[in-house]
Amino acid sequence: MEIQTKLFQDSKFWTNYNKSQTQEKTLFLKFLKEICDVIPDKKTRQMVFCICLKTYTLKSSRRLIGELDLCRKAGYLEKVPHFNSILNWLNRNDLTDTLQTLIKLSSLPLKAIERKFACDSTGFGMDLIHDRWSQIRQQYQKHHKYMKAHVTFGVLSNIATSCRITEGTAADSPMMPEMVDETAENFTIDEWSADKGYLARSNLQKVFDKGGTPFIQFKENSVGNSRGTGIWSEMYNFFYQNKELYMKKYHLRSNAESGFFMIKQRFGDVTMMRSETGSKNDILAKILCHNLCVLIQEIFLIGLDFNFAQIKRQVAHLEI
Repeated sequence: MEIQTKLFQDSKFWTNYNKSQTQEKTLFLKFLKEICDVIPDKKTRQMVFCICLKTYTLKSSRRLIGELDLCRKAGYLEKVPHFNSILNWLNRNDLTDTLQTLIKLSSLPLKAIERKFACDSTGFGMDLIHDRWSQIRQQYQKHHKYMKAHVTFGVLSNIATSCRITEGTAADSPMMPEMVDETAENFTIDEWSADKGYLARSNLQKVFDKGGTPFIQFKENSVGNSRGTGIWSEMYNFFYQNKELYMKKYHLRSNAESGFFMIKQRFGDVTMMRSETGSKNDILAKILCHNLCVLIQEIFLIGLDFNFAQIKRQVAHLEI
């Protein structure tokens, strides 16, 4: 916290931050085209560009057409699609895996600096008349009206490294092993923070197996019996013998909440797609746009330099 306070008081930080914001849209279009260019199929490449631009501009598919025509004239698109085509593509099942892979790819430029991670979940409404997730998160009988995003964030930049979109009633804890595995494919994990909704011996063991230290808050009725999971008893003793230090590390999980705030404030907390598949893809597009905006900010704050085509060649396991 002291480091962040000093950073925000630095006039150079605000100069660079201002540059990142004033130049964001120009760079967003550039990097969106770059990341879409790694998609082998030409039509998919063009439609993902249109979908993400729709998400970024917060415009309806009809009102987006003018923006797309400008992009065509600038060389980002070969052809402007019909506005219904954009919605039809959002409802395609095969688009889900493509967007998830692009999210992973978009996180890789920060591979060298992100070593601590936090995971959490949040809900996205499926109708404007529904309450915000923050208002009903404890009212579990209402969760069926929402879609749920389970996301892992790097705690330094709030870049999303892995995600799963489920129905609003899905539990958090079972999602964590997959997110740990996906993040570990591309990043070195030193620490992993999560709230007590993720508390399970298998989750602590998964982080430990990937070389990280799990900082998950224990419940009041938790006991130190390892039941064959040594890391459980080790972290349990750490929690009660060095509680102040443990909680300091655990509270890095608040960066996951910051990440969700950034996504929802910028791209909305409601998905207007009526189908489950369309809603999933709409939320994934929000997360991908968030990652691109984070990268643009880091270009100015830390001097980040990257090329998506080169990165894709280095990670053959990411198939699109």
